[in-house]
Amino acid sequence: MATITETAPTAIQAVLNFYGPPPDGSQPYNIVYDVPEGTPTRNYQDNKVSVSVVDARGREQEFSLDTNGFAFNNRDHGFSNWTDGDAIKAEYYPDVIDAVKSATGAAEVIIFDHTIRTKDGYRNPVQFVHVDQTPWSASERVRLHAPHRLEGILNGKRFQIINYWKPLSGPVEEFPLALGDAKNMGPDDVVHVQHRYRDRNGETGSVKYNPGQEFYYLKGMNSDEEIFIKCYDSKQDVAIRTPHTAFVDPESPANARPRESIEVRTLVFYD
Repeated sequence: MATITETAPTAIQAVLNFYGPPPDGSQPYNIVYDVPEGTPTRNYQDNKVSVSVVDARGREQEFSLDTNGFAFNNRDHGFSNWTDGDAIKAEYYPDVIDAVKSATGAAEVIIFDHTIRTKDGYRNPVQFVHVDQTPWSASERVRLHAPHRLEGILNGKRFQIINYWKPLSGPVEEFPLALGDAKNMGPDDVVHVQHRYRDRNGETGSVKYNPGQEFYYLKGMNSDEEIFIKCYDSKQDVAIRTPHTAFVDPESPANARPRESIEVRTLVFYD
């Protein structure tokens, strides 16, 4: 009888930008509003590290939100009017809510914003390893966008923040999205960074490099493929959050199609 040999996962070596502390030891911050030209928008540094990023293509069903902090799926929304913000909210948002409910089993999903990223647009692909929310900023999001749920979460009701991410066109040939497996992220790997808006301060997580971390991506994603990214979960015995980043793919062709994507940020509640 012939022996069946498992094929090793395909991986690439890519340089990811991790957190480097401010040289003066001060609290790290990031400014997210327009500042005069030449003004630094953050006070911390990049720690560039070459890591193995494993292609999850063909293994998509092995990953789940509660185990790894991210999940893949296929869905064709039939929507393409990405330049019309009102149309996105009226026609695209309801499908995203259905998708997140299906992925999580939640009773209520509230979208609090979305971002369209293009290489040459106002919001470029973010090329440093980060987590969108900290426990404090996740609770603040509830206060801001779902005050009717605040009493419940103060009394221990589970809630999550899930980002829904998909390409607008495909296949993605440059700046794919790398996802850090939550199972291999230590509690000290995420550094809280003050996120400064004009009218308030928030908080995000920047990620320190740890050689035990594992990163995945889905090579050549198309517009009918989607990723659910867990940014926070109040339940403590599951994956709480997964770091992610756009990265330079060393295998991108010289004339690579510019990456275009949308991410929709959602609050997820359970009864």
